Amino acid sequence: MTFARLWAVLAILLPIIGTLIANLSSVDLAYHLRAGDQILGGGGIPRTDTWTYTAAGAPWLDQQWGAQAVLAAVYRVAGWTGLVILRAALVGLLFGLLILACRLRGADIRRAAWLTLAAFLISAVALALRPQLFGMALLAATLVLIAGRHRWPRLLWLVPIIVVAWANLHGSFFLGPVVVGLAWLEDLHDKRPAAWRTLAVAVVAALAAFVNPFGLEVWGYAVGLSTNSEVTARITEWQPTSLRIVPGMLFFGSALAVATLLARRAGAVTWPALAWFGIFFVIGAYAIRGVAWWPLGAAYAVAGLVASASGAAASDATTAAGTSRGTSRINAFIVAALVVVGIVLLPVWRPTDPGLRAPVGVVGHAPPGVTAALRDIARPGDRLFNPQPWGSWFEFAVPDLPVALDSRIEVFPPQVWDDYAAVTDGVVGWEAILDRWGVTIVVVPADDESFVERLRAAGWNAAYADEDAVVLTAGGR
Repeated sequence: MTFARLWAVLAILLPIIGTLIANLSSVDLAYHLRAGDQILGGGGIPRTDTWTYTAAGAPWLDQQWGAQAVLAAVYRVAGWTGLVILRAALVGLLFGLLILACRLRGADIRRAAWLTLAAFLISAVALALRPQLFGMALLAATLVLIAGRHRWPRLLWLVPIIVVAWANLHGSFFLGPVVVGLAWLEDLHDKRPAAWRTLAVAVVAALAAFVNPFGLEVWGYAVGLSTNSEVTARITEWQPTSLRIVPGMLFFGSALAVATLLARRAGAVTWPALAWFGIFFVIGAYAIRGVAWWPLGAAYAVAGLVASASGAAASDATTAAGTSRGTSRINAFIVAALVVVGIVLLPVWRPTDPGLRAPVGVVGHAPPGVTAALRDIARPGDRLFNPQPWGSWFEFAVPDLPVALDSRIEVFPPQVWDDYAAVTDGVVGWEAILDRWGVTIVVVPADDESFVERLRAAGWNAAYADEDAVVLTAGGR
């Protein structure tokens, strides 16, 4: 195995190893699992909220129902280990397709691998197991098809099929028609006769997004979620990307590196290339959530700038010729060792956490002791006032206990958010809000001592406490 091929394999294996080390965040995943189980159980796609008491009956456009069904199916068959393997497979597919797209753009193996590893580093924060990861893999597949459109023109018609699936998996489906449209601009600039075909595929791909249970409404969902003032004001990942956080530093640092490259190659940079960088930069800068897409689009565009048809082939051939048999064996050993590490990291070897009912270390943002306590404490008719990041986990782990808020941010009206903040902040009238909602159990993070003291003073009783949180029950319960 040559050094160049080793880099290519590392560009796929290292992201997989990284995902096997990281836990599965329950913040979004848990409610997707519950919704998917409802769909697979014959309950149909959810249309209204039935899990909370603050938004009960409110409309819910569950655009991500397809991903939920897949996640729930994997969980039913293989449990948490299956979900870990699914994420590793999606991540491996994502970066395998990205390196292929960069190669098809003309980058040699080593440069394509470096671009892919850089994309992994920048997007690592966005690789949680949730519908967005399906969207990222589908974007990479679309990039492969548009990169190879001149070599295999008929395959470009697979893009509308991808968009059909995408529109039922995640709200980022609009990126499918967008990147095909950018490819059309390239064809126009290069005066390629087949430009009309690329434009036709872009139009058909946009129309393909209508093949979903909600029709035109999915476009409203995709646009509305990112522009919803309640969402952008209250949820960190929907706020503008900032240099004050690591993902923001990586994003702006990589953007600066791209700008430097563009300046050095000013004579070779076309306006369609600038359009590629501009669109994906705007998406990344608009919200932290958008940082996931920037490295994929930027890596693809940079590959086109560093491409050299003869240089890539020559570089690959030179590297292959210069690799000794001993070095090749060492490279193969490194790959084999990484595969073994991946197998060892699988959660199937770990003991089960009795509170989470999952292998130890697999589920993140889920308090095990509190979860077990709620299963013991909760009675029919109880209502839980919970920290919002734990809401989805509680409604999955203790499904008969209605929660106040979960991760479906867009479902809850502004008044609910205001009332929730009034309770947690201790604004005058907070007790009346809890009474109006019929709350009988409150979970308070352990570091919010003032909230615990307010509840105690109001007659609430501590039923459980650990390093994560305190569980309190109403005095008359």
